[in-house]
Amino acid sequence: MPNKSLVSIIIPTFNRKHFVGDAIDSCLSQTYDNCEIIVIDDGSTDGTGAYLRERYGGRICLLSQDNCGPAVARNRGIAAANGEFIHFLDADDQLAPQKVELCLAAFRQYSDIAVVHTYYQFVDADGVTPIDTVPFPQFSDDVFCEILRLTGNHILLSSTMARADALRDVGGFADDPEFRSSEDWDLFLRLASKYRFHAIDQRLVYRRMHDNMMSDERLYGALGRLKTIENARHYGWERCMSATEFDRKLAARHHVLAIYLWQGGEGAAARQHFLHAAAMYRPEAMQRRLFALYTLCLPARSIDWTLSLVHALRRVFMGKSN
Repeated sequence: MPNKSLVSIIIPTFNRKHFVGDAIDSCLSQTYDNCEIIVIDDGSTDGTGAYLRERYGGRICLLSQDNCGPAVARNRGIAAANGEFIHFLDADDQLAPQKVELCLAAFRQYSDIAVVHTYYQFVDADGVTPIDTVPFPQFSDDVFCEILRLTGNHILLSSTMARADALRDVGGFADDPEFRSSEDWDLFLRLASKYRFHAIDQRLVYRRMHDNMMSDERLYGALGRLKTIENARHYGWERCMSATEFDRKLAARHHVLAIYLWQGGEGAAARQHFLHAAAMYRPEAMQRRLFALYTLCLPARSIDWTLSLVHALRRVFMGKSN
Protein backbone atom coordinates (compact mmCIF):
# COMPACT_ATOMS: atom_id res chain seq x y z
CA MET A 1 0.00 0.00 0.00
CA PRO A 2 1.49 3.38 -0.97
CA ASN A 3 2.47 5.58 1.94
CA LYS A 4 0.20 8.35 0.68
CA SER A 5 -3.00 6.46 -0.08
CA LEU A 6 -5.93 8.84 -0.39
CA VAL A 7 -8.51 8.53 2.39
CA SER A 8 -12.04 9.78 1.73
CA ILE A 9 -13.89 10.90 4.88
CA ILE A 10 -17.67 10.86 4.37
CA ILE A 11 -19.89 13.02 6.61
CA PRO A 12 -23.67 13.06 6.10
CA THR A 13 -25.42 15.93 7.85
CA PHE A 14 -29.03 16.88 8.46
CA ASN A 15 -29.71 20.02 10.51
CA ARG A 16 -26.40 19.76 12.37
CA LYS A 17 -25.14 23.29 11.63
CA HIS A 18 -23.96 23.77 15.22
CA PHE A 19 -22.05 20.46 15.33
CA VAL A 20 -20.79 19.63 11.83
CA GLY A 21 -18.03 22.24 11.93
CA ASP A 22 -16.39 20.41 14.84
CA ALA A 23 -16.54 17.16 12.85
CA ILE A 24 -14.93 18.75 9.79
CA ASP A 25 -12.29 20.55 11.85
CA SER A 26 -11.30 17.21 13.41
CA CYS A 27 -10.75 15.84 9.90
CA LEU A 28 -8.69 18.85 8.84
CA SER A 29 -6.53 18.37 11.97
CA GLN A 30 -5.50 14.79 11.16
CA THR A 31 -1.81 13.93 11.41
CA TYR A 32 -2.26 12.14 8.06
CA ASP A 33 -2.63 14.82 5.42
CA ASN A 34 -3.84 13.02 2.30
CA CYS A 35 -7.57 13.10 3.01
CA GLU A 36 -10.54 14.37 1.05
CA ILE A 37 -13.59 15.42 3.07
CA ILE A 38 -16.97 14.77 1.45
CA VAL A 39 -19.97 16.31 3.23
CA ILE A 40 -23.48 15.39 2.09
CA ASP A 41 -26.11 17.92 3.15
CA ASP A 42 -29.16 15.67 3.39
CA GLY A 43 -31.87 18.30 2.95
CA SER A 44 -30.99 20.49 5.94
CA THR A 45 -33.32 23.40 6.69
CA ASP A 46 -31.09 25.18 9.23
CA GLY A 47 -28.74 26.87 6.76
CA THR A 48 -26.07 24.16 6.95
CA GLY A 49 -25.18 24.35 3.25
CA ALA A 50 -24.56 28.11 3.17
CA TYR A 51 -22.63 27.93 6.44
CA LEU A 52 -20.31 25.20 5.13
CA ARG A 53 -19.69 26.94 1.80
CA GLU A 54 -18.76 30.16 3.57
CA ARG A 55 -16.60 28.55 6.27
CA TYR A 56 -14.74 25.88 4.28
CA GLY A 57 -15.01 26.72 0.58
CA GLY A 58 -12.86 24.39 -1.50
CA ARG A 59 -11.37 22.58 1.51
CA ILE A 60 -14.32 20.20 1.43
CA CYS A 61 -16.44 18.61 -1.25
CA LEU A 62 -20.03 19.63 -0.42
CA LEU A 63 -22.89 17.69 -2.00
CA SER A 64 -26.56 18.53 -1.47
CA GLN A 65 -29.72 16.45 -1.86
CA ASP A 66 -33.31 16.19 -0.67
CA ASN A 67 -33.67 14.49 2.71
CA CYS A 68 -33.32 10.75 2.05
CA GLY A 69 -31.72 9.55 5.28
CA PRO A 70 -28.13 8.76 6.26
CA ALA A 71 -27.83 5.50 4.31
CA VAL A 72 -28.68 7.13 0.98
CA ALA A 73 -26.47 10.13 1.82
CA ARG A 74 -23.48 7.93 2.63
CA ASN A 75 -23.95 5.97 -0.61
CA ARG A 76 -23.75 9.24 -2.51
CA GLY A 77 -20.52 9.98 -0.67
CA ILE A 78 -19.12 6.54 -1.54
CA ALA A 79 -19.99 7.11 -5.21
CA ALA A 80 -18.13 10.45 -5.17
CA ALA A 81 -15.11 9.19 -3.22
CA ASN A 82 -11.71 8.93 -4.92
CA GLY A 83 -9.91 7.33 -1.99
CA GLU A 84 -8.54 3.81 -1.67
CA PHE A 85 -9.95 3.91 1.86
CA ILE A 86 -13.19 5.38 3.17
CA HIS A 87 -13.67 6.64 6.71
CA PHE A 88 -17.18 7.33 7.99
CA LEU A 89 -17.97 10.13 10.43
CA ASP A 90 -21.31 11.34 11.77
CA ALA A 91 -21.81 15.10 11.77
CA ASP A 92 -21.99 15.28 15.57
CA ASP A 93 -18.85 13.18 16.23
CA GLN A 94 -15.13 14.05 16.09
CA LEU A 95 -11.93 12.17 15.27
CA ALA A 96 -8.82 12.20 17.43
CA PRO A 97 -5.93 13.77 15.46
CA GLN A 98 -4.10 10.45 14.87
CA LYS A 99 -7.23 8.45 13.96
CA VAL A 100 -6.64 8.11 10.21
CA GLU A 101 -2.90 7.52 10.61
CA LEU A 102 -3.37 4.66 13.08
CA CYS A 103 -6.06 3.00 10.97
CA LEU A 104 -3.79 3.10 7.93
CA ALA A 105 -0.99 1.59 9.99
CA ALA A 106 -3.29 -1.33 10.80
CA PHE A 107 -4.07 -1.83 7.12
CA ARG A 108 -0.35 -1.89 6.36
CA GLN A 109 0.31 -4.41 9.13
CA TYR A 110 -2.59 -6.74 8.24
CA SER A 111 -2.92 -6.93 4.49
CA ASP A 112 -5.94 -9.26 4.59
CA ILE A 113 -8.30 -6.99 6.53
CA ALA A 114 -11.02 -4.85 4.95
CA VAL A 115 -12.36 -2.94 7.96
CA VAL A 116 -10.65 -1.24 10.91
CA HIS A 117 -12.67 0.08 13.85
CA THR A 118 -11.58 1.64 17.12
CA TYR A 119 -12.73 2.42 20.62
CA TYR A 120 -14.49 5.72 21.33
CA GLN A 121 -15.23 8.16 24.12
CA PHE A 122 -18.70 9.52 24.84
CA VAL A 123 -18.65 13.30 25.38
CA ASP A 124 -21.32 15.76 26.46
CA ALA A 125 -23.18 18.05 24.07
CA ASP A 126 -20.30 20.53 24.32
CA GLY A 127 -18.15 18.02 22.44
CA VAL A 128 -15.45 18.08 25.11
CA THR A 129 -16.63 16.92 28.55
CA PRO A 130 -16.11 13.14 28.91
CA ILE A 131 -19.03 10.88 29.83
CA ASP A 132 -18.79 7.33 31.18
CA THR A 133 -18.30 5.01 28.22
CA VAL A 134 -19.12 1.32 27.97
CA PRO A 135 -16.18 -1.12 27.66
CA PHE A 136 -14.80 -1.73 24.19
CA PRO A 137 -16.49 -4.73 22.51
CA GLN A 138 -14.01 -7.55 22.05
CA PHE A 139 -14.81 -9.69 19.02
CA SER A 140 -13.27 -12.96 17.89
CA ASP A 141 -12.28 -13.66 14.29
CA ASP A 142 -15.91 -14.59 13.61
CA VAL A 143 -17.24 -11.03 13.69
CA PHE A 144 -20.23 -11.93 11.52
CA CYS A 145 -21.78 -14.41 13.94
CA GLU A 146 -20.94 -12.31 16.97
CA ILE A 147 -22.60 -9.13 15.73
CA LEU A 148 -25.57 -11.08 14.32
CA ARG A 149 -26.30 -12.48 17.78
CA LEU A 150 -26.42 -8.98 19.27
CA THR A 151 -29.60 -6.91 19.53
CA GLY A 152 -28.05 -3.96 17.72
CA ASN A 153 -24.81 -2.62 16.29
CA HIS A 154 -21.90 -2.50 18.75
CA ILE A 155 -19.33 -1.09 16.31
CA LEU A 156 -19.50 2.70 16.07
CA LEU A 157 -19.71 3.72 12.43
CA SER A 158 -17.74 6.92 13.11
CA SER A 159 -14.87 4.74 14.30
CA THR A 160 -14.72 2.77 11.05
CA MET A 161 -12.40 2.87 8.05
CA ALA A 162 -12.88 0.40 5.21
CA ARG A 163 -11.31 -0.46 1.88
CA ALA A 164 -13.35 1.28 -0.80
CA ASP A 165 -13.34 -1.79 -3.05
CA ALA A 166 -14.80 -3.94 -0.24
CA LEU A 167 -17.58 -1.41 0.40
CA ARG A 168 -18.49 -1.33 -3.27
CA ASP A 169 -18.28 -5.11 -3.49
CA VAL A 170 -21.04 -5.55 -0.88
CA GLY A 171 -23.15 -2.76 -2.37
CA GLY A 172 -22.61 -0.05 0.22
CA PHE A 173 -25.51 0.84 2.50
CA ALA A 174 -29.04 -0.39 1.85
CA ASP A 175 -30.45 2.21 -0.55
CA ASP A 176 -33.66 2.64 1.45
CA PRO A 177 -34.93 6.03 2.71
CA GLU A 178 -36.69 4.28 5.63
CA PHE A 179 -33.37 2.78 6.79
CA ARG A 180 -32.48 5.68 9.12
CA SER A 181 -31.18 3.56 11.99
CA SER A 182 -29.16 0.31 12.14
CA GLU A 183 -28.15 0.78 8.50
CA ASP A 184 -24.57 0.49 9.74
CA TRP A 185 -25.32 -2.86 11.44
CA ASP A 186 -26.70 -4.16 8.14
CA LEU A 187 -23.58 -3.00 6.29
CA PHE A 188 -21.23 -4.55 8.85
CA LEU A 189 -23.02 -7.90 8.59
CA ARG A 190 -22.54 -7.93 4.83
CA LEU A 191 -18.90 -6.92 5.15
CA ALA A 192 -18.21 -9.43 7.94
CA SER A 193 -19.77 -12.25 5.91
CA LYS A 194 -16.96 -11.83 3.34
CA TYR A 195 -14.08 -9.92 4.91
CA ARG A 196 -11.94 -9.69 8.05
CA PHE A 197 -12.24 -6.89 10.61
CA HIS A 198 -9.52 -5.52 12.88
CA ALA A 199 -10.07 -3.60 16.13
CA ILE A 200 -7.78 -0.95 17.65
CA ASP A 201 -8.33 -0.74 21.40
CA GLN A 202 -7.80 3.02 21.68
CA ARG A 203 -10.25 5.90 22.19
CA LEU A 204 -9.89 7.63 18.84
CA VAL A 205 -13.42 8.99 18.30
CA TYR A 206 -15.44 11.41 20.42
CA ARG A 207 -19.11 10.45 20.30
CA ARG A 208 -21.21 13.51 21.16
CA MET A 209 -24.35 12.77 23.20
CA HIS A 210 -27.18 15.29 22.88
CA ASP A 211 -30.97 15.55 22.87
CA ASN A 212 -31.52 15.39 19.12
CA MET A 213 -29.74 12.20 18.09
CA MET A 214 -31.21 10.16 15.24
CA SER A 215 -30.09 6.94 16.92
CA ASP A 216 -32.37 7.76 19.87
CA GLU A 217 -35.54 7.86 17.73
CA ARG A 218 -37.13 4.65 18.97
CA LEU A 219 -39.48 3.92 16.08
CA TYR A 220 -36.77 4.33 13.43
CA GLY A 221 -34.43 2.28 15.61
CA ALA A 222 -36.90 -0.60 15.92
CA LEU A 223 -37.67 -0.51 12.20
CA GLY A 224 -33.97 -0.48 11.31
CA ARG A 225 -33.19 -3.45 13.54
CA LEU A 226 -36.10 -5.39 12.02
CA LYS A 227 -34.90 -4.62 8.49
CA THR A 228 -31.38 -5.69 9.42
CA ILE A 229 -32.44 -9.10 10.71
CA GLU A 230 -34.79 -9.62 7.76
CA ASN A 231 -31.91 -8.83 5.39
CA ALA A 232 -29.63 -11.22 7.27
CA ARG A 233 -31.62 -14.10 5.80
CA HIS A 234 -29.47 -13.56 2.72
CA TYR A 235 -26.09 -13.26 4.46
CA GLY A 236 -25.41 -16.82 5.65
CA TRP A 237 -26.89 -16.76 9.17
CA GLU A 238 -27.19 -20.58 9.12
CA ARG A 239 -23.60 -21.04 10.26
CA CYS A 240 -24.29 -19.00 13.39
CA MET A 241 -27.55 -20.34 14.83
CA SER A 242 -30.43 -22.73 14.34
CA ALA A 243 -33.52 -21.83 12.34
CA THR A 244 -35.50 -21.69 15.60
CA GLU A 245 -33.02 -19.23 17.13
CA PHE A 246 -33.15 -17.05 14.04
CA ASP A 247 -36.96 -17.07 13.98
CA ARG A 248 -37.04 -16.11 17.65
CA LYS A 249 -34.66 -13.21 16.96
CA LEU A 250 -36.74 -11.97 14.04
CA ALA A 251 -39.99 -12.36 15.98
CA ALA A 252 -38.54 -10.25 18.80
CA ARG A 253 -37.76 -7.47 16.34
CA HIS A 254 -41.37 -7.51 15.06
CA HIS A 255 -42.58 -7.43 18.67
CA VAL A 256 -40.50 -4.39 19.65
CA LEU A 257 -41.55 -2.47 16.53
CA ALA A 258 -45.19 -3.33 17.28
CA ILE A 259 -44.92 -1.87 20.78
CA TYR A 260 -43.55 1.44 19.49
CA LEU A 261 -46.20 1.59 16.76
CA TRP A 262 -48.89 0.94 19.38
CA GLN A 263 -47.50 3.66 21.62
CA GLY A 264 -47.55 6.00 18.64
CA GLY A 265 -51.24 5.37 18.04
CA GLU A 266 -50.79 3.07 15.03
CA GLY A 267 -52.81 0.14 16.39
CA ALA A 268 -53.52 -1.58 13.06
CA ALA A 269 -49.85 -1.65 12.05
CA ALA A 270 -48.85 -2.79 15.55
CA ARG A 271 -51.37 -5.62 15.38
CA GLN A 272 -49.90 -6.95 12.14
CA HIS A 273 -46.41 -7.06 13.62
CA PHE A 274 -47.61 -8.78 16.80
CA LEU A 275 -49.32 -11.44 14.65
CA HIS A 276 -46.20 -11.86 12.49
CA ALA A 277 -44.17 -12.42 15.65
CA ALA A 278 -46.71 -14.93 17.00
CA ALA A 279 -46.63 -16.94 13.79
CA MET A 280 -42.83 -16.99 13.64
CA TYR A 281 -42.10 -18.21 17.17
CA ARG A 282 -44.78 -20.40 18.74
CA PRO A 283 -43.42 -20.59 22.34
CA GLU A 284 -44.22 -16.87 22.78
CA ALA A 285 -47.29 -16.77 20.54
CA MET A 286 -49.87 -16.50 23.35
CA GLN A 287 -48.43 -13.26 24.69
CA ARG A 288 -48.24 -11.70 21.24
CA ARG A 289 -51.78 -12.69 20.28
CA LEU A 290 -52.99 -11.03 23.46
CA PHE A 291 -51.13 -7.88 22.52
CA ALA A 292 -52.66 -8.01 19.03
CA LEU A 293 -56.13 -8.34 20.56
CA TYR A 294 -55.56 -5.45 22.97
CA THR A 295 -54.51 -3.08 20.18
CA LEU A 296 -58.15 -3.15 19.06
CA CYS A 297 -59.45 -1.40 22.15
CA LEU A 298 -56.72 -0.59 24.69
CA PRO A 299 -54.01 2.08 24.97
CA ALA A 300 -50.33 1.14 24.89
CA ARG A 301 -50.00 1.72 28.64
CA SER A 302 -51.85 -1.61 29.06
CA ILE A 303 -48.59 -3.37 28.12
CA ASP A 304 -47.42 -3.70 31.72
CA TRP A 305 -50.53 -5.36 33.07
CA THR A 306 -50.79 -7.51 29.92
CA LEU A 307 -47.35 -8.90 30.69
CA SER A 308 -48.45 -9.60 34.28
CA LEU A 309 -51.46 -11.50 32.94
CA VAL A 310 -49.29 -13.53 30.55
CA HIS A 311 -46.92 -14.51 33.36
CA ALA A 312 -49.87 -15.52 35.55
CA LEU A 313 -51.35 -17.67 32.78
CA ARG A 314 -48.00 -19.33 32.22
CA ARG A 315 -47.80 -20.24 35.88
CA VAL A 316 -51.32 -21.72 35.71
CA PHE A 317 -50.55 -23.79 32.61
CA MET A 318 -47.22 -24.95 34.06
CA GLY A 319 -49.00 -25.98 37.25
CA LYS A 320 -51.54 -28.03 35.32
CA SER A 321 -48.81 -29.75 33.31
CA ASN A 322 -47.05 -30.75 36.52
